[in-house]
Amino acid sequence: MTEPYVPYLYNKNHLRNIKKPFAETLRITHLCEVIERYLPLADRQRIYDAYLFAANAHDGVIRKSGEPYIFHPLTVAYTLVHMHMDADTICAALLHDVIEDTEHSKEEIIQRFGQKTADLVDGVTKLAGGEFTDRESAAAASFHKMMVAMTQDFRVVLIKLADRQHNIKTLGAMPRHKQRRISLETLSIHVPLARRMGMNAMRTDLQSTAFEHLHPWRFKTLQKMMQAYNTEHFETHLKIRNEIIAALVENGINAELPEWKKNLYRLYQRIKARKGKKYINQYNEPLQIRILVDDEMNCYHTLGIIHRLYRPKVGTFKDFIATPKVYGFQAIETIVTTPHRQLIRVLIQSRQMHYLAQYGITAHWRFPEMKEQVQDLQKHLDRWLTQVEDIQNTHGTDEEFLEDIKSDLFLNEIYVSTPKGDTKILPSKATPVDFAYAIHSEVGHTCLGAYVDERRVPLNSRLYNGATVEIITDKTATPQPAWLNYVVTGKARSAIRYWIKSTKKEDFQQMGQRLLTAALKTLHCNMNDISTTQWKKTLHILSLETKKDLFYEIAKGNQCSKLVSRRLLNRTGDLLPKKDDNKALIIKSTEGLALQLQPCCHPIPGDTLLAMLDPDVGLAVHRVACPRLPMSHENTFSLAWEEKTEEFFLTPIKISANNHCGVLFNITTLLKKMKVNIEDLSITGDSQVKEMYFMLQVKNTKRLKEIICGLSELSDVIRVTRAF
Repeated sequence: MTEPYVPYLYNKNHLRNIKKPFAETLRITHLCEVIERYLPLADRQRIYDAYLFAANAHDGVIRKSGEPYIFHPLTVAYTLVHMHMDADTICAALLHDVIEDTEHSKEEIIQRFGQKTADLVDGVTKLAGGEFTDRESAAAASFHKMMVAMTQDFRVVLIKLADRQHNIKTLGAMPRHKQRRISLETLSIHVPLARRMGMNAMRTDLQSTAFEHLHPWRFKTLQKMMQAYNTEHFETHLKIRNEIIAALVENGINAELPEWKKNLYRLYQRIKARKGKKYINQYNEPLQIRILVDDEMNCYHTLGIIHRLYRPKVGTFKDFIATPKVYGFQAIETIVTTPHRQLIRVLIQSRQMHYLAQYGITAHWRFPEMKEQVQDLQKHLDRWLTQVEDIQNTHGTDEEFLEDIKSDLFLNEIYVSTPKGDTKILPSKATPVDFAYAIHSEVGHTCLGAYVDERRVPLNSRLYNGATVEIITDKTATPQPAWLNYVVTGKARSAIRYWIKSTKKEDFQQMGQRLLTAALKTLHCNMNDISTTQWKKTLHILSLETKKDLFYEIAKGNQCSKLVSRRLLNRTGDLLPKKDDNKALIIKSTEGLALQLQPCCHPIPGDTLLAMLDPDVGLAVHRVACPRLPMSHENTFSLAWEEKTEEFFLTPIKISANNHCGVLFNITTLLKKMKVNIEDLSITGDSQVKEMYFMLQVKNTKRLKEIICGLSELSDVIRVTRAF
């Protein structure tokens, strides 16, 4: 039976119905005091019911810190209540550990508190640890689940951030290794998530607390250093503040200068990055002053007053009002120097800009008049959540999903435009490939080259703020696995990885079909000779569903094509392959991702080939003379080149030459005359003889012999050989 809601400040009869200490009672009292200011009675009743349900569910459970467990969900709810969140979110905050830690189910939550509340609770509930072999896999899977829930309702992350904010404040009761692990996780995931939501007050608090537990000695040292520095310069800093206040009053600016403490984690990062001595003084660590004014025009007026008062430091002015950050931050930043060489970092904002910067996406709940300002931040958040959905749709592993999302969260932004003037916001160090995928996945897949500010650039070049980028596409172009070495956006990484996986599987299936066809050919049969009944029987014996599954298993080396061919033909009495079965399989210059020419020997047309089945690459093709080829392997195949191959192949040559002036020039000049392209070059040796390794593009062994003969005739060349 539902107990009626009563204002706890005046009535504590509920103490008879549920066992809990008085400190906790005060907590629910304070929570109810706040919700009475902005929520109707029906919502307050739901929150009260959720509190009683959670308190009973967690009754008798004590946290490591010694507090009753209910104190934790109450604190999480209290954090969200101060943001003036709605009743569904507050109820979910109170119930967020019920499914995970008690016998109650999601269905019970739906029945008592509704579908929305239950979905929020389920979104922040970790997956059961017993499903995974290690903690990292479980954490990645739970993060994946939370982010998928966030794409449906971003309030899931608000609850998770409030949950982490309280958990990390009570880390002192945990073992040291857990303190480090949770602190690092907070800095790498929860802090950038708070930043993405524009919630700088929570971000700063999470950073500071995580830093305190991650490096307690360094935290205390920096804290003492800042206290000593502030005490030593107290009079100077007070004088500067008074000078600024007097100048603003004189010019009719209604301003306030709230206290602005340094973020010790950010300070630690700056000091760690410094070269030389790691100390704090008035020359390398600015005094921070935040100025809040009425509106945007007064921000620029205040900037003029500050620059007249003190000399600005060149290159430090930043106007984030004209170009806000993607998470909604707006301000004017400048660093100025006093006559006594005291650096001052001044941040100028309107009061609404300040509230938006502190509370981010939740600002309009606490300040309803700011609904319009929050809309732009909401658009950026929705755009990012769409990217999260795109990454989710590529069906990567949980670990890959975690890495892709972290890469998007943790980087600064740049603004890059298309030739038509459409602006794309990308992480710093983004490449043209990242830009192509930001336009559309199909543009990324068919990307062939790029122009940046009308200049042709490599696809791995880094874009810069304000660049205009034109992507060159070709319908025949395909993504390259090497792109994964330099792209930085989660969308690009996941799209490339997904294309490679899907294409690789198709290539494996085609390669497996070719291998089986070749095996059947040695038995003077083809696939049309195999009955449907025999196909089904063979697939059943091998525990496979379809023919494509069988082809895939053959290419991966899990099934032998020679044995499968005999089974398909029902020649079970002759399952051992004969010596003459291994006839050469004809290959073209390229065979997709299921056939790879190995870099240890660089096979080219004209070479005698041998291939091994590799579970990662399919057919790994070697020259027969390759020193890395095993002496024997059960899954080996003879290959032969198709007669006409027009493509170029990489092959290395080694040139021993006398170390005389102009020898390298003569070699490269001859290669130019022979129209041979040099892909790479390295030189070793001593003062007398140099060993030069050239990576050349050639069509076949015949052409390679012509090149070797031509180079051998040069006067200073001692020897030319094909290298491995």
